Amino acid sequence: MSVLLSNGTVFIEEGLREQAAELLRRIPDLGAVGFTVAAEDGAQSAVPADLGSFLAHVLKGLARGRVSVATLPDELTTTVAAELVGVSRPTLMKLVRAGELPSHQVGTHTRLRTADVLALRRSRARARREALDALRELDDELGAGFGAD
Repeated sequence: MSVLLSNGTVFIEEGLREQAAELLRRIPDLGAVGFTVAAEDGAQSAVPADLGSFLAHVLKGLARGRVSVATLPDELTTTVAAELVGVSRPTLMKLVRAGELPSHQVGTHTRLRTADVLALRRSRARARREALDALRELDDELGAGFGAD
């Protein structure tokens, strides 16, 4: 059972944590499956992949014992932004100084718009995918057989 408080906090009883742990024992890689929501009247709807990934993260956290879910603020510190982008804070600051990531000062502190950080994250992920695809094409052309015996 769970209880939703007016401030948006959801308290989970131990039984739900145990159910999440059991689900993960049966299906250890929830990220590789899709989620479907079924209404009481039998209507079903597939859960979009991004939302399914979020639900898988929540279930994994719940199975381990505790999970906290919050929305991102409009502005981020450089430390949080670096973690989201997947780089060190000094590397993030190099991107800011190079003009690749807009920022502004709040007193002596650098702040970044969440939307800008997420756009950079998507751009870097796309560039990594394109680089991997190019390597695969080169591998196919040269017949080097990465991963082949």
